[in-house]
Amino acid sequence: MRNPIRDETDAFHLAVGGAGLTATSVAIGAFVNPIAGGALFAGALLGALVWEISSQDPDRRRPLGEAAAEGRRGATSQRSRVLVVANRTLQGEELAASLRDRAIGGSELRIVAPILVSRARYLASDVDNEIEEAHQRLAAALAWAQSEGLDARGKVGDPNVALGAIEDELRVFAADEVLISTYPPGMSNWLETGIVKRLREELDIPVTHVIVDPNRTQLPVQQQTTG
Repeated sequence: MRNPIRDETDAFHLAVGGAGLTATSVAIGAFVNPIAGGALFAGALLGALVWEISSQDPDRRRPLGEAAAEGRRGATSQRSRVLVVANRTLQGEELAASLRDRAIGGSELRIVAPILVSRARYLASDVDNEIEEAHQRLAAALAWAQSEGLDARGKVGDPNVALGAIEDELRVFAADEVLISTYPPGMSNWLETGIVKRLREELDIPVTHVIVDPNRTQLPVQQQTTG
């Protein structure tokens, strides 16, 4: 939500506009119809509220955009770079096809897999299972990429906030595109938190959303072994 009052001039205009609306509504209510006066006042307030909520504040800090700009300033190569954001969908066929298409075009792929932590486990500081599963999915995705001859690297992201992990990678990777992969609406925690919308609002580079059908055949997950 944007702040409508930035200086004394804005405050003056707002006060004058409010006084004018009040006076007009009272006059219509007194000389025409009380209901009409009340409707005018309520409608004007509702319209102002809708405009306020829907308007973006141009002065609002956009950390994702700032991180991407910083990353591009430090770029040392002319190759196209694609930042891939995925976790549970890393073995999805739809995502694999998108990665293959970009690699054929010569793009360098960087995968970040933010950890999916349930609220209960987060409160209990018990995220070991989520970390292990994310590492397994990432390892399988990187092994598949290597078998396909794709130039891909990756890491598991911060277990606290997905956007923080994305911001960190944008700051160092100089991405030309962000490809985020989720399950369909209603099955994706990320969609519910508005990550895709946030990326598209803040970034001035393409943001591609790949939806993976969990019922389709998945790439195998390689189990990590210790010895």
